[in-house]
Amino acid sequence: MADPTVTREAACFFEADGTISVLRRSFVEAVGTCLLAVAMVGSSLTVEHKLAGEPIATSLVIAISIAGSLVGLIIALGKVSGGHYNPLITVGQWLRGERPTTCTITYVIAQMLGAALGAIIATTMFGASSSPIMGHTPSLGLVISEIVASTGLLTIVIGCGRSGKPDTGPFAVGAWLVAAILATPSTSFANPAVTLAAAFAAGPVALSVASAATFAVAQVVGLLVALGITKVAFENTRDIPRQRRPISSQPNDQT
Repeated sequence: MADPTVTREAACFFEADGTISVLRRSFVEAVGTCLLAVAMVGSSLTVEHKLAGEPIATSLVIAISIAGSLVGLIIALGKVSGGHYNPLITVGQWLRGERPTTCTITYVIAQMLGAALGAIIATTMFGASSSPIMGHTPSLGLVISEIVASTGLLTIVIGCGRSGKPDTGPFAVGAWLVAAILATPSTSFANPAVTLAAAFAAGPVALSVASAATFAVAQVVGLLVALGITKVAFENTRDIPRQRRPISSQPNDQT
């Protein structure tokens, strides 16, 4: 069990109050992931119309839109739900024994539904088609790209929580996303919820069903790599506060 002396308010990606209803916290996760998907799909459709033929500018606008929206959403709503908006973060906490199974499942379902709704809202706003696309699986290079992007993201998320400076988490995540979106050929989805939602989106971020599913598997691999990296980096480190008490230890954490 983690050190219970670390206050929940001092941490990022964990709720400030674990006694709040799981359904209420999951609702916040759904809303946040929905708005994140709107920013991703909406910015891609905007640049498709206004910056056609300018790939560098297109990538930069999408990167800033996604990273900026995520930073804002984590800061605004993170106190209630932890501000995950990404199943990788939620499942990572579960694998580390920091979140119970019921809460993990509820969060992930909320994130997936929220992302799908966000993709539908964004494509509807722009009058674009959001029909699922069938296609071939991505190349090995793109799969590796998603593994690298997800590894980096989860290493930053876990590292910020273990570093003693968790308030830097939202900004560190945003900075990594801008860099990774520009530096990886897959454009760093690094989030199974928005990845699968992209299969029902339109514009530059749209993915085939096969690509979305393959990317999601690659992202899980990236999570496992990040867990290994952070275990080696922070295991038995005494001068850095450890993660707070597991959510399951809160007495009223019930739906």
